[in-house]
Amino acid sequence: MTPHRDSSRLVVLFADIAGSTRLYEQHGDELARDSVSQCVDLLTEVAMRFDGRLVKTIGDEIMCRFSEPVGAVLASNEMQFAVRREGAASRFATGALRIKVGLHLGPALEESEDIVGEASMVAAQIVKLAKADQILTSGATVAELPESLRLASRRLDRLPLSGAAEAVDIYELIWEVSGLTQVADMSPERARITHERLAVAYGAGQFEVNETCPSLTMGRVQGNDVVVPSDLTSRNHAVIEYRRGRFYLEDNSSNGTTVITDGGSAQVLRRDRTALVGSGRICLGGDPDRNPVATLRYRCE
Repeated sequence: MTPHRDSSRLVVLFADIAGSTRLYEQHGDELARDSVSQCVDLLTEVAMRFDGRLVKTIGDEIMCRFSEPVGAVLASNEMQFAVRREGAASRFATGALRIKVGLHLGPALEESEDIVGEASMVAAQIVKLAKADQILTSGATVAELPESLRLASRRLDRLPLSGAAEAVDIYELIWEVSGLTQVADMSPERARITHERLAVAYGAGQFEVNETCPSLTMGRVQGNDVVVPSDLTSRNHAVIEYRRGRFYLEDNSSNGTTVITDGGSAQVLRRDRTALVGSGRICLGGDPDRNPVATLRYRCE
């Protein structure tokens, strides 16, 4: 995968599951990881609905980019509502979840698997200031919004933040009782993505994960369902599992697993898990362009 760098002004949004450490302590690793993964998938779906792109996941947090602030603000609003709806419907195994969101419009240098510069640095600090059920943003973001959305914000503070040339005005977006809610609700509801079959191709081999065969192991040594003889592939590198209509890829390796969708989004997993949607490539160690011998194709159906 050829590194891509593009300098521009972007909105970077971080959405973080509040209190996730407590979930692991109270419910155990399996249930907590399942709920966190479901929530991350939901947040990603919302971002895509508002023309955002997932840049990467960091444990229980996602980083997305938007080309303009209106979509980012509406997405952050809908993320809060979506997580609340799913929790009320008992969709999370650990019970209702709560999230916090931080976003900032600013200069950014966009790379294939990350965004660096003011936009990401400031947004990362803003989300840390937020509390559960809260959306915080910057004055620079609010200034670019139409009046109907600006009215749903209130200034909280002015703080010096790393990466910004001057102190940043911190605003809260009041998503529960504002006109912002009505604007966001105009967006059509998108159904939760589910699949019945995942096809994996590697070399001349064809493999399938489904309800009858709910897991597929991949690694360098014999005994794995898919044997990938690459120097960057660990002995037992990764596994794909089918759970409740979704396919989850979990990395257990030293060199990480790269997932690149046919839509162009890229994600690097390091001892982490993600849901597979659509179709694309999975590389067990490195990236597909540099390590093609360790690259598999997948397709969800």
